[in-house]
Amino acid sequence: MSKIENISNHKDLYSVWKDGMETFYSNIEKSVPQLHQATTNLFQEYVRSLSNAASSTLEIQREFATKAGIKSNLPEASISFVHDSAEKVNRSLDVQSKMSVVSIDAMKQNIKTWNENSSTFVNIHKGMVDSLISPFNQKV
Repeated sequence: MSKIENISNHKDLYSVWKDGMETFYSNIEKSVPQLHQATTNLFQEYVRSLSNAASSTLEIQREFATKAGIKSNLPEASISFVHDSAEKVNRSLDVQSKMSVVSIDAMKQNIKTWNENSSTFVNIHKGMVDSLISPFNQKV
């Protein structure tokens, strides 16, 4: 006997289906924290990997230039340009991150609102079913 069959004391389709859905969604809810942590760890490792690759590449280029006798001094205007560009990229990244968080929060709120209103929709549908069935169930 499966776990779902053990849970269900009812023999009708709807009770058995409800038990199965409850088990399914319960398992999903239990796996969300693990998936979240795994995704976060993967993203952090990816960022560390990119950072290491960029640092290694820069260091190899510096070493090559030094050994080859290539001067790497920059004029003040170029240094200012690089600093300004880096600052603008960082600000853009910050804005993008904030926009992403706001978008995710808005989606979460929309789902929460839909979830809160779903019981109202169920009650409306129950009323419709009752009004459709009641003429056929009148006692004589």
